[in-house]
Amino acid sequence: MDKRSFEAFYKANLDRIYRYVFFRVGRNESVTQDLVSEIFIKALQHFEKYDEAISRSAWIYRIAHNHLANYFRDKKPQVDLEDVSFTLVGEDGRRSMETWEEHSKLEKALQQLPVEDRRLVTLKYIEGYAYAEMGEILDRTADALKVATHRAVVKLRSLLKET
Repeated sequence: MDKRSFEAFYKANLDRIYRYVFFRVGRNESVTQDLVSEIFIKALQHFEKYDEAISRSAWIYRIAHNHLANYFRDKKPQVDLEDVSFTLVGEDGRRSMETWEEHSKLEKALQQLPVEDRRLVTLKYIEGYAYAEMGEILDRTADALKVATHRAVVKLRSLLKET
């Protein structure tokens, strides 16, 4: 195994995997940090199986997805609101009630979307995946995902107008 290759892989994927986990564990930073560490340890242990030519991000995404599924199955975690750290801040660097309310509305609207639409919006706009990467993850074409994501965003906007 090439240490530099894994280091580059880690740096390229850390933020996305962190966001992926963070939003699925109720924005609990300490749980997220633990799970992301475990995910990358698994990736390191099996890095010889990674083939960038086949997929740049789907491999680590699948490891993360499976690790989270095991975590939820085994732990059935309870989110303690005291442990949840919201990173929404206003221009002055402080959490603003307006930002909090907007975030709350967005979260409620996202929960009202069908599961597949919510997944598309999350992958694209929260986790920052390109359509080509989403295609690798979801085994669909980038063009089909552009259309489906656009439709999901239209639904989301409609839900936001209702609130």
